[in-house]
Amino acid sequence: MLAPAVNALAQPVSAPIPVEDVLSVDAAASVEHHSNIFRVTDGASDTVVRALLGVRFERDISLQRITAYATVEPAKYLNFSSYDYFGYTAGGTWAWEVGRPLFGEVTARFARFQTPFDAIPGGQNNLQTLQFGRALFGFRMTQNWSVIGAVDDAVGANSLASQAASDFNRVGAELGVRRVAAGSATDVDFVWRHENGNYPNQQVFDANGNLLPAAVDNAYSQDAVLMRITYRPTDTSRISGNIGYTRRSYQNVSQRDFSGVTGGMDFEWPLSGAVTMRAAIFRTIDSATLPTANYIDAMGIAFRPTWQIGARTSIDAVLAVAARSYKGDPGFVLDGTPVRKDNLNEVGLRLNYEVARRVFVFADAARIDRTSNYVQYAFTDNWFGIGVRAAF
Repeated sequence: MLAPAVNALAQPVSAPIPVEDVLSVDAAASVEHHSNIFRVTDGASDTVVRALLGVRFERDISLQRITAYATVEPAKYLNFSSYDYFGYTAGGTWAWEVGRPLFGEVTARFARFQTPFDAIPGGQNNLQTLQFGRALFGFRMTQNWSVIGAVDDAVGANSLASQAASDFNRVGAELGVRRVAAGSATDVDFVWRHENGNYPNQQVFDANGNLLPAAVDNAYSQDAVLMRITYRPTDTSRISGNIGYTRRSYQNVSQRDFSGVTGGMDFEWPLSGAVTMRAAIFRTIDSATLPTANYIDAMGIAFRPTWQIGARTSIDAVLAVAARSYKGDPGFVLDGTPVRKDNLNEVGLRLNYEVARRVFVFADAARIDRTSNYVQYAFTDNWFGIGVRAAF
């Protein structure tokens, strides 16, 4: 799987349709056929039926803003029914202010989803659960500048015993300053972030499934200096994301320690009155959504244009490339084998037609392939699908 920013078309229809109502409901259903459902070298085909039902609540109460949401996403495999699963996402945000100087935000999120088949070998059926909480506090020193601090905690678990080494608990803290100026096109945070990652189960197999010479504790300590920015040069264009320098240190097998530039930026701008371009570029070592107890040095770029053909018809496209290097896996240090390196490419199209207000039908066609210096990880998956989505 490519990074979330570059894999939009290859996912279930889960992106919420923007609405202005205080209470909104999203619903979707789709059928997609994959030529290589498990994304292995010689894979089988299958058809997957997906559904989505979500509700979102937003309310402003004086200086407070409360947001809550919940989504369920069941999936049915027509040939491999043992892979059927029931996914969900739920959470909320409370943005608060006390007078003029004090402000903050409390966020909670819970999710259950099926691990993408290209993330673990052999087409294994692994269900991941994630719990995330964050509290941010701020104090306005001047009209434009604030001091901010935050603490957060993330817990991940896997259903398969073979992936138990990837269960984790990550605790983080941040301290910095924020600049938000009325009428300005730029909002920016400068922060120092520290986090500790702990894994209750030691790793006994490397990324290739080979037994390690000794069990490895993947606990780490990480520090980063980050700039988070949102820049809106016009009403129809936007640049947002983060960039910084990250240093990660492991308690065991320190040869895989990491230091370098990390971040990701999203861009959106109109190419014409009918065409909007969205692009993303990233480099990350965060593997919280992948079942691995160590980092993957991943970088990539994606282009996602939208062409509004007419009042009811539009076309979305994606062209994405990414490179992954499994530098954080202790097996390549302890065994002396070459570091696994993958290249992923994705191209896809979606045709949308609005049959009624906020009711769309769509058709997808996409291709994703991976090459690797370990030939057993190469694959190609061609897939197409149709569906309907609506918001009320």
